[in-house]
Amino acid sequence: MDARFDSFPFQDGQFAPLGAKAYAPVVPTRAMGFTDDEEWEVVGESRYLDGIRRTKELMDEDEEGGTLFAQLIAEPLNEFDRHAVRVDLVWDYQRETCGYLPREQAYRLQPLVIQEADDGLIVLREASLYGGTLDRPNIGVWLSPPALSDQTQDYSDFRAERAANERDESAATQRANAVAREHQEAIVAEQAAASEKRSLWKRLGF
Repeated sequence: MDARFDSFPFQDGQFAPLGAKAYAPVVPTRAMGFTDDEEWEVVGESRYLDGIRRTKELMDEDEEGGTLFAQLIAEPLNEFDRHAVRVDLVWDYQRETCGYLPREQAYRLQPLVIQEADDGLIVLREASLYGGTLDRPNIGVWLSPPALSDQTQDYSDFRAERAANERDESAATQRANAVAREHQEAIVAEQAAASEKRSLWKRLGF
């Protein structure tokens, strides 16, 4: 399965393919919040107004409500900017591209988004829509830090937790190897002692 071209299961739903330009070395299995203290502006929304309006209609029709998320997708194969980071709106497993991160911000953040993709993670922030009225027909999109949960843990915490686990595993492996070496050395010493004893008996003529 290739998440760029194939739909893939995620938690309790099914996500559409991420697109041919997306960096997706493994199929994502977990959502991860991407947090800081600032709101981020999305650029280029005017080219994706149809998709944004479809998302807004889904939100308006949903009586249960919910949180609108934005997924960050690295696009190193983007023909206009190899540092591009695409922004897709996500509502109930429906995903619509709404624009991109500004160029300077994408240049800084794409390596981290790629790193998260290597870890099999979907990168999320909360999204807000502005406009879409008669007075303001265009719709703007802003991204803010998500409220963290087990499903949207902050990535820095995830990396720290994984690094700690890797250190614990490495220490456990080193302890196991040390015990194995001591056991092997004890066997060798025991064999050497037995050999020396046999040699002594042989010298004594027995």
